[in-house]
Amino acid sequence: MSTTTASSGPGAQLWTILGLAVAAQTAGSIVSQGVYTLVPVFREAFGLSQAEAALAVTVMNGGQILSLFTLGRLIDRHGERAVVAIAMAGMGLMAMAGAMLATGYASLLLALLLLGVCYAAVQPGGTRAILRWFPTRHRGLATGFRQAAVPLGTALAAMLLPLLAASGGWRAALLAQGGIGIAGGLFFWAFYREGDLAESRKAPPLPLRQLLAVLGRDPAFWPVLGAGIAMSSFQFTFTASAIAFMAERFGLGLVAAAALFAIVQFTGIPSRALLPMVVDRLWPGRREHCLGWVMALCTALTALYALLPAETPAWALYPVLALLGIFGIGWFPLYLLQIAEIAPKNAIATTVGFSSTLCMIAMALAPLAFGAVVDAGGYGLAWGLLVLPVGLLVPRLLRLPAREGREPQDQEPVRPAAGS
Repeated sequence: MSTTTASSGPGAQLWTILGLAVAAQTAGSIVSQGVYTLVPVFREAFGLSQAEAALAVTVMNGGQILSLFTLGRLIDRHGERAVVAIAMAGMGLMAMAGAMLATGYASLLLALLLLGVCYAAVQPGGTRAILRWFPTRHRGLATGFRQAAVPLGTALAAMLLPLLAASGGWRAALLAQGGIGIAGGLFFWAFYREGDLAESRKAPPLPLRQLLAVLGRDPAFWPVLGAGIAMSSFQFTFTASAIAFMAERFGLGLVAAAALFAIVQFTGIPSRALLPMVVDRLWPGRREHCLGWVMALCTALTALYALLPAETPAWALYPVLALLGIFGIGWFPLYLLQIAEIAPKNAIATTVGFSSTLCMIAMALAPLAFGAVVDAGGYGLAWGLLVLPVGLLVPRLLRLPAREGREPQDQEPVRPAAGS
């Protein structure tokens, strides 16, 4: 029985799959992104400096960098149901281990490292599920909704975890994260099914060198991967630096600057769902071109933002920040779909894991480099260097050919060497 129609859109079965993917991503984000919201709690509980407390986030993200590619290969080999469910339960167990067994900050960091290692399965697993269940015309909608679950989970964590920490200490917050992670894993295991979509897992996983050779045959792969790295650097550096920049440049207090920055998040969350849906409906087969225009707008808006005079009133920042939220956060589903659709059918999660690893390395290094440039040459130079690679990649994306109804490519068989 068909699960979609051209007129009505995704059917009941696909909405169920999407709901499971969104629930898993939301639960994973509460556990992982919740660490960000607990940094002030750790600082107070352990008597840390700001830099020492921020190590909690750095270590957790480092865990993801270590395991993204490996977990992607496991998902392609064994299916998303088992790997994502076990990894999410593992996240919960690591959070609980930190709550019950950590005797100091160092042992807590070890638990957070392992938590990050487990969280790395959620992104490639969820992307693979959507790509394998949803037809091309509905993938933008599905991926957008799933990616909107990341900031949604972060917002829920910000409302829940500091409150629990204030009443029961940081261990209570970690126990809550642990329960949510385990519940999310059990929920995904109980209700998600792969069915006959899992047949390609029987093919052996491609070695990285051969995978890159296959991916490189597609002229869109390297420009799209570069776009993801450049935009990841932009988004997370902007997130880390915008409040301090506005407070210093426009003479705002930190609270007022933070309130202004919230506009970026408020417009960014729905944009992750709406932007890819609009692109797939109005410009099917042109995601690369639309990503290029999104990056061009980010470059222009950032230049405007950086060049606004110091006497600019706060109200004049509203439209600039709102547009930066739409294009500076809403870009990600467009990129993620393109990377996944370029991948061989039996290496979707591996490809997403590989590309996400490079993006996370950029996310970790770019804010440090931005701060160093600010110290040496000021904000103007720093903003310019940040958006330079974004702008340079725009023409490459706009020159790529349009592709209607693209599906992940079949892996070509590996021919044995002569004489073997």
